[in-house]
Amino acid sequence: MSLDMLTVLERCAEIELKNMELYDLFADCFADDIETARLWRKVARDEEGHANQFRLVAKMRSGGIESVNVDPWKAENAIKVVQSIINAVKRSPPSPEDALRSAIKLEEHLSAFHVECIATFEDEQLKKLFHAMMTVDDTHVKSLKEAYERCITRDRSLL
Repeated sequence: MSLDMLTVLERCAEIELKNMELYDLFADCFADDIETARLWRKVARDEEGHANQFRLVAKMRSGGIESVNVDPWKAENAIKVVQSIINAVKRSPPSPEDALRSAIKLEEHLSAFHVECIATFEDEQLKKLFHAMMTVDDTHVKSLKEAYERCITRDRSLL
């Protein structure tokens, strides 16, 4: 495995860990809403699992992956984007609606950094394994959108 391939895989793991940090932070911010806090924790744990997947691929070092299709700079920049969001949330916690909207946009933007998007696999079974594991992100966006709609509906009913 080339140094660039290894670097991208490590950066992708860092992106997932930053997402985990952000979602745990959101769970802390909205701990009084048990259902939403539970969703944030679940998504955070899924992100941790994704980081472990990238680490597993990086540890393989040979076989299984033919190439990596993402520029290391783009991965590094994505880490900075997520860190800037974390810093902003720490300075001024967002409303539940803004947090959900931000997470939806982030999940959609970062989908380009999923294993099946960044890597060309030599091993078809490995490709299927990672594809199955990464489909969890589709449920993230769906769950976050549903929570956002519940939040908006609840706010409207209070008017």
